[in-house]
Amino acid sequence: MSRREASALVWGRCEELLKGYVEASFSTAPLPNPPLELPDFPAIQPTDSDSLVRQASGIYAIDRAGFNQRLSSIVEEGLPDFVKRNIDPDSTREKWMSDNVQFLSEKVLSQMIWDWLSSALDEDSPDTDRWYLAASLLIGFSLSGSDIARREGFHLVTSIAMAKPPGSWSSEITGPHQMEWNPGNATRNDGAPHPSGVLAASAILDTMAMGDSSQTEILPHWLEGLTVMSQLCSLLDVPNRLMASLERGSGKHTGILVKGAIQLMAGWPGESRDILLAASQHSDQDARRELSSSLQRISSEDAGFSLQLMDILLEDGDSDVRTLATTYLSSLVRTDMPLFTEKASVVLGRGDQRMTQRIIDSAMREYLSIDPEDGSGLLPKAWMSSNESGRSRLAGLMIQQAEVNEGGFRRASLNIKEMDVEAYRDLKERILRRNASLSDTMSD
Repeated sequence: MSRREASALVWGRCEELLKGYVEASFSTAPLPNPPLELPDFPAIQPTDSDSLVRQASGIYAIDRAGFNQRLSSIVEEGLPDFVKRNIDPDSTREKWMSDNVQFLSEKVLSQMIWDWLSSALDEDSPDTDRWYLAASLLIGFSLSGSDIARREGFHLVTSIAMAKPPGSWSSEITGPHQMEWNPGNATRNDGAPHPSGVLAASAILDTMAMGDSSQTEILPHWLEGLTVMSQLCSLLDVPNRLMASLERGSGKHTGILVKGAIQLMAGWPGESRDILLAASQHSDQDARRELSSSLQRISSEDAGFSLQLMDILLEDGDSDVRTLATTYLSSLVRTDMPLFTEKASVVLGRGDQRMTQRIIDSAMREYLSIDPEDGSGLLPKAWMSSNESGRSRLAGLMIQQAEVNEGGFRRASLNIKEMDVEAYRDLKERILRRNASLSDTMSD
């Protein structure tokens, strides 16, 4: 395939996507008004999709040089190494382009949105025609649920809220959380959000909530990104949007919403707690799994609330959720021993082998180093609810216990015998196999 043919495939696909995205945007919701316009040249809202599609197609058709430039830079940036190293790089390059027409087309359109927004958000001479083209293309593109729209659209939306051309301001959050941060350095001030820009960005977020793909593939990620941008977070009502998105959400992207809610805890503690509590009872297991794995982080902001969530998640119907919550329970052995023994005793008594294994692996050694007597009686409960792997590890820990506190070892062994003779015989066999010198201690 010639280079011209590969490029033609991308050119044609771009035109198809351009028309489809503009049409989809127009038919879903009214286009937001431009953040910037000149008093002498007020914006004219498009009245029908056909004229807007024709305008977008016309500008695209006459800018073949712009297309070639965009495509060339995209290909050079994304070309895999195996193509560059091939004995026939030109032919391999064309084959790679032909195999990735959709990806290349979406990247080209993303750059077009960037360029059109740059004209629309030019403070000195804003182009309102370009605004409607850029906004409709961005919205339609994002409604499709494209991964490229998710990754590259966030900066475009925040640029709209700031009413600044993309790339002219920083959406990166700098501060003590970054290793390279230096308080002595001058901080960059990109100004405050623009009132009309905020309205436009808010309208785009509203539209994302209306699309089947965008509400799960796009919106959660954009909202999570906005949680660390305090000004925009407040103005765009991100906490309430997170809650609404969680209530209607399903699939893996609910976990992103949980991450966003956790990032809100410092600035919006009440709202974030409401979201996280809702996540703990969400029908989607991905939300609950993400929450369970984040209990330690939540604890750094609100230890009491993390314990409340842990109690809920330890009772969850999903084994992964319960096991992840047990990991946090195990960490309490280092910070709150009485609470750990209280909760661990209950968990071990349930007979859930995965939860038991997690306590054995994560906490039992440290527990015995603090209390070699096993005053809380965790060892017998752990033994009775352990699988083969758990018992193998417990046997090793109990041998170490015997070296430090023989009386505690003997009591734990006898307690197991009282619970189940067969379980005791298994214990005795494992112990004596490794350390025959304990035969007198375990004498019947």
